[in-house]
Amino acid sequence: MKTLLIDVWKRLTPWSKSADIFANDTDNAYPERMDRLINNSVTAKSAAAIMVQYLIGKGYGEKNNNVVVNKNKNLKLIDFADDVADDIVKQRGVFIHVNWNALYKISDFSVLPYEWCRIGKTDSNDYAGKIAVCKEWLNAKRSGIQLIDVFNPRKKIIDAQVEKAGGWENYKGQVLFINMDTKLIYPLSRIDSVADDCDSEAQAATYKNRLLRKGFFGNTLVVTRPLVGEGLNGKALIDAENEREEFQRAIKESLGAENTGGVLCLEMDFAGEKLDDAILIKQIESKIDDELFSYTEGSVRENILVAFNNLPSGLIKTNDTSLFGNSGEAIREMKRMYWENTSKERALLTTIINQLLEKSQDYGSLKVEPLKLIDDATLSNPE
Repeated sequence: MKTLLIDVWKRLTPWSKSADIFANDTDNAYPERMDRLINNSVTAKSAAAIMVQYLIGKGYGEKNNNVVVNKNKNLKLIDFADDVADDIVKQRGVFIHVNWNALYKISDFSVLPYEWCRIGKTDSNDYAGKIAVCKEWLNAKRSGIQLIDVFNPRKKIIDAQVEKAGGWENYKGQVLFINMDTKLIYPLSRIDSVADDCDSEAQAATYKNRLLRKGFFGNTLVVTRPLVGEGLNGKALIDAENEREEFQRAIKESLGAENTGGVLCLEMDFAGEKLDDAILIKQIESKIDDELFSYTEGSVRENILVAFNNLPSGLIKTNDTSLFGNSGEAIREMKRMYWENTSKERALLTTIINQLLEKSQDYGSLKVEPLKLIDDATLSNPE
């Protein structure tokens, strides 16, 4: 028996000597690629938005929502939570920039764009002390890479970093890196296993769009005998060409404005003398197999929803009116189930926020908890 080995694509994290960082895939563009696949897939983009909402719930109360966690950016707590949740949902990791003051309290914090951040070199204990930040890694230059210390709240560590930076005025702060794949250098995106499905959904839409825009679909084909005879020249040829244009214009007008696909006029020799032998009008039908597309799109849609913690399709959009029967019990059950499905990520988000608030200069006593999207009675007793 022969064993067929299938080469399965794997995300790699090779060391980049030119930038002194661990690259996120061989082209160092994995985060951008995953983000693009999500944005190009209507299902993935919708699922990501819904999952973010379930991580934040109904927010943290009006007063807490409006707490400003970064005065320079006028960044409110609810907006910070949304930024953290977005990266946790899409990339399963997040980089948070933290600034300290001379009292060893956090003065402000905000989320760095995930695609800008890479892990720096490690020491003998496999510890990476720097996060490299660059806005354009595909054409990165050393001068465009900023190295920032990794998060460590110990006073001794902060003092050493401040001294090395040349004082508090030159200190760049720290970066807290949350990695949901603790065994990997960088986490795998939530859509890593369904990347092809996201692309298939986008390509199906592109294919149908091209057929509608550039294909023959919807056109009317008009075939006639040659309207300009051979051997004509001079004024006779000009008159014949004008008659051809007038005839073709009359044909298009007679078919009506609803023929948005257009009219294709073709001239060729026919045998016979009847009118039917002199002109032929044929509608070019669609080549789009609706049943095939419906099956394919439905299949990839379900796969994508599974990747987003088994998101019930009814929470995105449904034409099933039965879901709204029985006082909407089916919808409430879906919400209850998905609230439970997202409990791990929601707990992680809440923990991150509270740990930062606890060490902040202004909100050390503040502790938040997301308000539930559904009432306690529904959660505890869906019947």
